[in-house]
Amino acid sequence: MKITEVKAFALSAPLTGMPRRGMGQPVKKDAVIVRVRTEDGVVGYGHAHDSLNPIAVAELVNANLAPIVQGADAMAVEDIWQAVYRRQGQTHTPGNALYTAQSGVDMALWDVRGKALGMPVYRLLGGSRRKIRAYVGGASFGYKPVQQLVEEAQRYAAQGYTALKLRLGDTVENDVRRLEAVRQAIDPAVDIMVDINTRYDRLQLQRALPALEACKVLWVEEPFPPDAIGDTALFNARTRIPFAAGENHYLRYQARELLETGAVDIIQSDPSKCGGITECKKIADMASAFRRAFAPHNSTSGVVGAACVHLLCAVPHGLFYEADLSPVNPFRDDLAPGAPKVVDGYIEPSELPGLGIEVDESLFDKYPGLSGPSVT
Repeated sequence: MKITEVKAFALSAPLTGMPRRGMGQPVKKDAVIVRVRTEDGVVGYGHAHDSLNPIAVAELVNANLAPIVQGADAMAVEDIWQAVYRRQGQTHTPGNALYTAQSGVDMALWDVRGKALGMPVYRLLGGSRRKIRAYVGGASFGYKPVQQLVEEAQRYAAQGYTALKLRLGDTVENDVRRLEAVRQAIDPAVDIMVDINTRYDRLQLQRALPALEACKVLWVEEPFPPDAIGDTALFNARTRIPFAAGENHYLRYQARELLETGAVDIIQSDPSKCGGITECKKIADMASAFRRAFAPHNSTSGVVGAACVHLLCAVPHGLFYEADLSPVNPFRDDLAPGAPKVVDGYIEPSELPGLGIEVDESLFDKYPGLSGPSVT
């Protein structure tokens, strides 16, 4: 089944009035959608993370990867992955943006394979259909006044979510005040995680940890930049709170360092960033060898969201699905009709072939890619 087309589309949806969070002030929601066609007429779709420059990532797909992938057998995902890595990733590479581009192509190929064989991706991966517990993550929450944050958390709990992830990385004092208010306002049975978005230094985390422990935080996510693996491992050994990271570590080789150093208890690789479904499954399997949990980061489109559900159904140590409840996200709501939805705090994969979604390509014209980062 020969591949006849590989094409990426950069998409941007302008945002206004969004709360600030660790990465900055959101000004647009970006995505890169990759379409793969075969000579048999099968069409598959994947999501490549925007890497703060969706136009550049789409160009990497169209200019660098498409000539390698077109003409190959769509069923040979391992051979295609290795060909891209060998010719683009091993030397003089454009950096981690290459792997986000490669992720979109690989994800689309799994969608093609499933559609061609009439099977959902989780079955191709050897999994079984089951309900996955979801938590409120993505671009939800933010640096809001305490009462607004409490009301938002109570609203999500009322919708059936049993786990919420708060955004930290403001100041330690503000972070602790918001966390303590939410912890006191919601049912103790609702778990709270915190995502620091790499914004703390060692002294800040040391000051914050007593309050995080007192609030019985379920996990601390990315306290330090991704290159500070030694610091992350040091503090993970100092606290009873599990540490989570991996969305900003690419390929199995970087994920292996997180696991070997004991930096994380929960690996959070993103199938739209780490090299696609092919590589994300390898990382998840490697984590299981270290007896570590797997909770993939979700780049919050219906396409990659579906991929995350399929992956979670294909591993024995899948922990959580990350749900985005931000007020505006057309790539979550409108891009992929049929994408699975969270119901009463749980999500299940589609039984349809491939990722179980189709893509509304009218959004490609409605939301053309905009240059510049998604946050200021």
